[in-house]
Amino acid sequence: MRKGQFLKQSLLAAAIASAAQMNAHSDSGGGLVLEEVVITAQRKVESIQDAAIAVDAVSQEELVRNGITDATGLNKISPALTVLSGGGSNNIFFVRGVGNFAVNAYTDSALAFNVDGVYIGRPTATTASFLDVERVEVLKGPQGTLYGRNATAGAINVLPTKPELGETSGNLSLGVGNYGSLEVTGAMTLELSDKWAARLALSKVENNGYNDDDTAATDDMALRAQLFGELSDSVDVRFSLDYSTTEGTGNAPDFLGTYGFNFIPSNNPNNISGYNFNPAPASVAEAHTGPGTPEAQAYYASLNTTPAFTSTAPQLDPFVDNRYLGLTAELNFDLGFGELVVIPAYREAEIDAVFIVPGFQAAFNQEDHQQVSLEARLNASTGPVDWILGAYYFDETVEGLAAFNQQSLQSTQTIDESTTESQALFARGTWNLSDELRLVAAVRWTEDQKAFDGVANTILNLCIRELPLFPGGPEIPNCAGAPIVPAGATVGETLAQIDPADLPAGAPGIGTGPVPYGAVPLVPGMPELGSANLLMINPTAVDRSLKTDEVTYRVALEYDITPDNLVYTSFETGYRSGGFSLALGHESFAPEFLDAFTIGSKNRFWEDRLQLNAELFVWDYTDQQASHFGVDSSGNNAFFTENIGKSTIKGLEVDVLFAATESTRVRANLQYLDNEIKEFAYTQLTPDIGVQVVTGCDTVLNQEVANGATWNVDCSGKEGRNSPQLSVNVGIDQAFQFGDLDALLSLDMRYRDERWVGFDYTPMQREDAVTTLDASFELGAGDGSWSVLAYVRNLTDEEVKSMTQVLGTVSNLVSTVYEPPRTYGLRLNYTF
Repeated sequence: MRKGQFLKQSLLAAAIASAAQMNAHSDSGGGLVLEEVVITAQRKVESIQDAAIAVDAVSQEELVRNGITDATGLNKISPALTVLSGGGSNNIFFVRGVGNFAVNAYTDSALAFNVDGVYIGRPTATTASFLDVERVEVLKGPQGTLYGRNATAGAINVLPTKPELGETSGNLSLGVGNYGSLEVTGAMTLELSDKWAARLALSKVENNGYNDDDTAATDDMALRAQLFGELSDSVDVRFSLDYSTTEGTGNAPDFLGTYGFNFIPSNNPNNISGYNFNPAPASVAEAHTGPGTPEAQAYYASLNTTPAFTSTAPQLDPFVDNRYLGLTAELNFDLGFGELVVIPAYREAEIDAVFIVPGFQAAFNQEDHQQVSLEARLNASTGPVDWILGAYYFDETVEGLAAFNQQSLQSTQTIDESTTESQALFARGTWNLSDELRLVAAVRWTEDQKAFDGVANTILNLCIRELPLFPGGPEIPNCAGAPIVPAGATVGETLAQIDPADLPAGAPGIGTGPVPYGAVPLVPGMPELGSANLLMINPTAVDRSLKTDEVTYRVALEYDITPDNLVYTSFETGYRSGGFSLALGHESFAPEFLDAFTIGSKNRFWEDRLQLNAELFVWDYTDQQASHFGVDSSGNNAFFTENIGKSTIKGLEVDVLFAATESTRVRANLQYLDNEIKEFAYTQLTPDIGVQVVTGCDTVLNQEVANGATWNVDCSGKEGRNSPQLSVNVGIDQAFQFGDLDALLSLDMRYRDERWVGFDYTPMQREDAVTTLDASFELGAGDGSWSVLAYVRNLTDEEVKSMTQVLGTVSNLVSTVYEPPRTYGLRLNYTF
């Protein structure tokens, strides 16, 4: 806390000192101004300084300098944003603590991710999104009017560079770096006639993996082709086709240790009620080792699995092999009284991945995604009122299967069909009450219809033999030497891997009850008394539909104190639609809601040399969706989503941009965040009444049940996840000239306060405050025809946890995924 206060005071003092110095020399910097940043976040072209909303924008040059080639890199440009790479190829988004750790085929992201004006229903990792990008915009807070559905946290707009008439130009770049990094990109605009132009962009991005076992490797390819034409003086059209592949291993965890019963007193600060933390050997727990080293494999083999109470089997090798295709058209009509934009789009994806986060034997993910969308917007002015009218339609279908193998059990899920059909009407009006004062009102009606048809067949290996922990001691389950559940994408694949000798009574049927499993005797030394383990397959079928109608709105007041100084206040509502879970009694969950009150100011001072923007916000986050392990109505432990949370989120964000000299630019962004969970409670199952829940939250025994005990877990009063109290980005750009050559030195510092990076609030899921440094130096021709960029990112090689999880079925294994280590390289750019 003291460190955070000190940094905040230091930054504010530096800003005041810089402003004072600048004021003293303001007359000597003729022509020294900050550039204008143009955005379209409010569905119109405007300067970011005229947009009375909380938005960050980053250009293509800044994306290249920061090495951002996918959504996870956006963490660097917006302190409010946290992007995590989840299992397989799913991205997880948090904005100021608003989000959920699980995103799958039947839950939605809290953030609206848009590429080229098209909402992406499944925000998977696709390099094509960041190919040949003109600009990325990050909107913070609910976007309940212009962006609509599933936007409680905010929105990201990825906008590609478009072809221009009368121009033939292009660029090529080649980048190489450590970890076998290779990046090749190229783009070209072609003049086809005085009315038509095309643009083609290609990229190849790969590396050998950041972990010692070669996991966290990437091999991506993307292309985008666009065709633009003026059909008449009042109509133009643009077609876009993108195709990409994402391959490699995906993220893989490092093993940190386990939570074991506290039979022996321990003073480890990471202990929790009922458990001691047992750290893994240093050779295993060290950052970026990965799960596939010989030491990590040996450690994993030493663990036990429940409820089979036997040893583990080796993990499968992870991989990602995805294909993405997108078709988009944009038609613009000048109607005289206004402008009409129509955007039809089609997207599809083929997902094929095996991942082992957070310590699974394997998790299979094979899905086919298809979505069709259509949006139409009319912008016009009537007297003192500028208005937008729009309509939106979205239709998505997901089919596939997933299997999550946790050694003792495997949930094999078949998605016959998961569909979403959404339609919306929206309107926004800006009343120019005077030249300086504006009243804004917007409303959106959204109807979401969802249906889900699927089944989860849970293959369970249950130990029914108990032995004394030590002579004369308490008896606990012990089936050492028994087989585990083999990993397979389907029930058939799993059963086919079992030795017939381990199924003396034959294989279990789905829902027909348990059969003996394995050759370990129920009573030691007396094999004729049967097997110590039972194998069963319990089905859960869900065939449900949901229909939700919501009206969201925004009201705002904007006032230009001067042409360079804007103050505004707004209130906006947003929601994220409900969905489904494959768990009895929790088959569906309701929408979540966020109401946001904002007071902000955007300013330019001293003849456009200093930009100072500030925003105060209060968010009311209710019916919060959370995905977690809990108890279903049959008394079994299951993974599902439910509405269990309520939070109040308050904070301050300050942005500073300062042209200190003609060749020096200083950047700073500070966010202070107070995210307190008001309500967050759920029920958890453990295998025995003497076994507590592995959590840092308050727990109370609920009742003893046939297969263990249920506990009420209450995390109220905790700080929200991914909500550092203080986040600071500071950077400086220094330009030089060497004869006919131009050079630019950029230094960036990013500080994040302590924060929770896991669901369970165990001490191991509390990440320390961290400061990371990036540096780059670019040298090039004065005419911009070529340049060489040298960079180093995470200069001090900080070990930064991005997500830490606890796997209860494998010795309460704690594993974490780290952000990239120190990387460095060169990039050659050529423009023609």
